[in-house]
Amino acid sequence: MISQIIENKIVDVPWPILIDGKIYDGSKFKKYDRCTSECVERDGVNDTHVCSHGLTYISRKIAGEVVTISGVFIPTKDNNGRKYRKNIALTQRKATIESINQWFVALDAKFSAINSLVTKSAKNNFDQFHEFVKWAREIGHYSERLLAKSTISKVVAFENASDDLKSLYKTSVMLLDSLDTTALYFNPESAKFGRKKLTDIYGMVHKIKQVLSHSVANKSRANVVIRGRVENKHKVYESFKIIPLSLMQNAMKYKRSGDVEIVFEEIGDRLKMKVNSLGHEIPQTEINNLFIRGFRTKKAREMAVEGSGLGLYVLKIVADAHDFDVTVTSSPIQPLNKGIFLNSFEVCIH
Repeated sequence: MISQIIENKIVDVPWPILIDGKIYDGSKFKKYDRCTSECVERDGVNDTHVCSHGLTYISRKIAGEVVTISGVFIPTKDNNGRKYRKNIALTQRKATIESINQWFVALDAKFSAINSLVTKSAKNNFDQFHEFVKWAREIGHYSERLLAKSTISKVVAFENASDDLKSLYKTSVMLLDSLDTTALYFNPESAKFGRKKLTDIYGMVHKIKQVLSHSVANKSRANVVIRGRVENKHKVYESFKIIPLSLMQNAMKYKRSGDVEIVFEEIGDRLKMKVNSLGHEIPQTEINNLFIRGFRTKKAREMAVEGSGLGLYVLKIVADAHDFDVTVTSSPIQPLNKGIFLNSFEVCIH
């Protein structure tokens, strides 16, 4: 949303700023042409440094995004001598640290006000949303009944169903998932609705795998393999299903080759569930932002794949409600092959 605020000129931007690799020219002056990517490099989120050209780069984290004011000249006792005093190109880019700090404060306040307004408007229409949920649950209920009637064995009901019936059931499941995700987005506290129940996590994931793997158009695209065993049931809220569903959907969307692999490792009353896929590298700087609302990696934006950046954000809401840890790694496969990385999302269930 910060980028949209800047692009729509909701706030004045006097100086050039950098957000997620994109530079926005300021109203006072533009990007300094002599500066390179090395000039922008920073040590941390809240970083202030001076490049070799004598220009200052100042980074702050606003609403989960790093905003960098790029290439301003801040006079000090050290740099205000003859060397820079005669450099008109630099002195024309003069700014004060006080004005920059005030701008960051104003940007943060503007974002908070807009975000509050958006949330309030959404909640005002939330009652109408419940009607959609009610009818979606009706569709799900009757599609399950049709599945049950199509075979004498409930265990293999989905496998034995016709492609049309499988597609109907999958549509009902995905519709409910979308509505549940939306509900959690607007009301994060709903992740804790009801009581935790002893749940067969393996059975839940297997059922999700069956549904997601069904695709008449391209069956190979959604091949999912489950490894490991789960002997015990684990206490989770009803909202937990969002976690495996979102991780599997995410892996299927962005994988470049091979199968999506789900690996279970149970040690005592703790269960680790890892979702692996082969895809583009996720740099550490982007891993840190994966669960921020609306964030999508650079590669995800470049791929022709639909996405809003809300799936992992809602997943984190559910994980936090359970006090479960979610870790992400992106490692090059050996031997190095066409830039393909093993991307792993691990959830520790306890």
